[in-house]
Amino acid sequence: MVVKHTSHARFDLWYHVVFSTKYRKKIWTEPATKEQVETLMRAIARQYDLEVGSMTVLSDHVHFTMSAPPRIAPSRAIQILKSLSTRKLFQQFLWLKQHYWGGEIWIAGYFIRSVGPGLTKEDIERYIDEQSEEV
Repeated sequence: MVVKHTSHARFDLWYHVVFSTKYRKKIWTEPATKEQVETLMRAIARQYDLEVGSMTVLSDHVHFTMSAPPRIAPSRAIQILKSLSTRKLFQQFLWLKQHYWGGEIWIAGYFIRSVGPGLTKEDIERYIDEQSEEV
């Protein structure tokens, strides 16, 4: 357990986050594209003082663990990641406009769970790492 700090707080807050593509379209099918989505999400997180742990990009959703300082509400952290990634992904992948002409890639909702003693960060990261498209 690494306790992080800001000028006025010490914290170890981790969340398990999942959000899907709009209409659950399976648009992240190429391994190189999935890697670029992950790289972009991690870069955005770093810019806003967020830390992303394990991340898996599946064809129609992303799973990841995230740490945020107490001054950033979890809903705000998700809003930052979804809105900025949408803008950058439309710039990076022009073909997305064929699927999403309305300018939104992610659904409005999301799943978030805090990670604690009953369900550790390691448990969640192991689960995320084991996710795949195989049925």
